[in-house]
Amino acid sequence: MPSGVVQIIEGEYAVVQIQRQDMCGDCHACDAVHVSQSCTLKCINSIKSEIGDLVEISLDNTTFLKATYIIYGLPLLGLGIGIALGYFIASFFPNINNELFMIAGAGLGMLITFLIIKSQDKKNKYKKMLPHIVKIINSTH
Repeated sequence: MPSGVVQIIEGEYAVVQIQRQDMCGDCHACDAVHVSQSCTLKCINSIKSEIGDLVEISLDNTTFLKATYIIYGLPLLGLGIGIALGYFIASFFPNINNELFMIAGAGLGMLITFLIIKSQDKKNKYKKMLPHIVKIINSTH
């Protein structure tokens, strides 16, 4: 299981910095954000770890796949639907460039999906998809 150091405590959550794991595969998303091979995860802090603690975290693989679908798949779906809707609307205006409607539709489709995801996140609908801190390996206190 991956382990990391607690950086921030936010109520019932903890932000944990972890090193790149084998389970990351060819993702390299942490490379885009940080120069180092580490990234931060928001975790459920049910065992009341504190800042500086070395903790072990657990994330179910099926949960990870669902979260990946929500983060990448839904906006891509919104993009495709927006392009198709823009193309359909552009067919009613033969004198106007179709690509402009398609680009506007794509942007609007992605924006709507991002707003839906954000609203569901504020309602804690995705809380069950967060990793859990399961054990304190080394406490600083």
